[in-house]
This record gives sequence, structure tokens and C-alpha cells, in this order.
Amino acid sequence: MAAELAKIDAEAAGAGNDRRETLVALLLVLAPVPLTAILSAAWVSCVIALQARRGAPVEMPTTASIQQYGIVIYTIISWIDVAVAWRWSSRRGLLPDVFVFRKLTWLALTASIAAFVIAAYGAPLATQWISHVSGSRGPQIRLNNLPSFTTYILCFVVTSPVCEEILYRGLLVAALRRVGWRDAAILFIGSILFGANHIIPFGFAWSCAMVLFGALLFALRLWQSSLVPGWLTHLLFNARFLVYALLAWTAPALHFR
Repeated sequence: MAAELAKIDAEAAGAGNDRRETLVALLLVLAPVPLTAILSAAWVSCVIALQARRGAPVEMPTTASIQQYGIVIYTIISWIDVAVAWRWSSRRGLLPDVFVFRKLTWLALTASIAAFVIAAYGAPLATQWISHVSGSRGPQIRLNNLPSFTTYILCFVVTSPVCEEILYRGLLVAALRRVGWRDAAILFIGSILFGANHIIPFGFAWSCAMVLFGALLFALRLWQSSLVPGWLTHLLFNARFLVYALLAWTAPALHFR
């Protein structure tokens, strides 16, 4: 009897530890966006306070400058977060499942390109429809000089495809699988979380479209047991906006939408 009670206590303690570890993993996954928002708000407050202290007319930083600052901060926080995730997952034996980068096969490459094509056409259509229904606007990213293009490349082309795949499709999937979640539930909940974390920077309409995009990325990860196909799709999807912005900047008479 005592042995059975001890076994039950051990199982309960293990379940409690698993729940705590899952909560920590979830916080690591979601951390970059809210931390960026908090630090951006703190920066604006400091700028205003410094102007008031000097007796100068108080002027809010421009939307473009706030956006640029936020992009830089998000880039830095994302890489720090991935480093913390690497350390945390290595101590808990999750490292091989979190950083699961495998050789890209021809089948995975074909699936990645197909997912990119679906997202490239589907996301703008979904955003346009949701914007029309809800009255919200899609993302407004202004790229009209070299610094803005540089920060965009570092954040959305280099950082986001790597860090978000590691955090969402790596860490989140590994943590939820450890506590017994089925792949279908992981895809559903993970896609919602991925989309919801885009509300602060890009608004409601785009976050809804990102739920669908996230579903494609989670499906690639769960099907291929690798982050590489999703990373490639993510990279191509984000890079296409850079091409559009570059064309709009260098040839404003053309409208590529």
C-alpha cells in the first residue's frame, strides 16, 4: 500500500513538473512580442520625459522611428530568447526535438514551395477580406531608405524565419508532445497562438491570416519532423514583402500587389 501511494505521489509530482515546464516553454515562445512592446513604450516615454526635462516642446517620435526601434528590439530579444530556449531545453533533454534541423529532401522542398505559393496568394486575400468585414487594417511597414531595408532584412528575412520556427515549431511542439498532446491539437492550438502573437505589431486582420499561415508551417513540421521546410516557406513568404517594398521605393509608379 505504501509503495502504491509513493508511486502515485511520484506520478503526481512528475505531472506537476511537466505542467510547469510546459508553462515555461509557452512563456519563452510568446515572450519576444510583448517584451518588444514594453520596451518600445518605455523608449517613447523616456524620449518624452527627456524633452520635458530640457524644457523643449514635447513631440512624439514618428511612427516610422517607433517601428524601426521596435524591429531592432524584436530582433535582439528573439535571438536572446532562442539562446535561453537552447539552454533550457538542453537541461531537460528536449534539445534534439527543439532544434530539429534535418537535410531538406526533394519531397520537403516541393512541399515548402507549394506552401509558400498557397500562403503568398492566400494571406493577402484573407487579410483583405477580414479587413473589409472587421474594418481593421493590414500591416503597414514603411521601407523608404537603406536603414529601414537593413532592419527589415535582419528581422523578417534573417531572424523571424529561424527564431520563430525554433520557438513555435520546435520548442512548443516538443513541450506539448512531452505532456501527451496529439499532433492535431498541437497544430490547432499552435496556429492560434502564432496568429495571436501578431496582433500587437500587425493588427487583427493580419493575425487572423497568420493563423492559417501558422497551420501550414506546423503541418510541415509535424509531417517532416524537421524545421527546415517551415523555415524555407517562412523565409520566402517574408522575403516577398521586401521585393514589393523595394519595387515601390525604386519604381513608385508601379503597384505590385
